[in-house]
Amino acid sequence: MRAIKHPLTLATYELCDEGVKVTDRGQVGVFSSEGEWLSGDNFMVCSNMCGWVGTGPRVPTDLKDHRRFRSIVTKE
Repeated sequence: MRAIKHPLTLATYELCDEGVKVTDRGQVGVFSSEGEWLSGDNFMVCSNMCGWVGTGPRVPTDLKDHRRFRSIVTKE
C-alpha cells in the first residue's frame, strides 16, 4: 500500500479504495487525489500530498526524450 507521512504535520496519507485516507492526531478523513473531502471527521488536508499519493509515480521516460538531455544523448 502506498503511504507517506507529511513532514510538518506528521499526518499519514495512504491510498485506499475510496481515495486517500488521511490520519492526523486520531482523526481520519478520506479525500480525493485533488484534496476534496469525501468522508470522515478530518477536514484539514494538504492537497499536494493527496496528489502525490493518489496519482502515484509517473512512468519514467527515456533520457533522449527529456529536453535537457536531447543534445547530449546519442540517438541510435
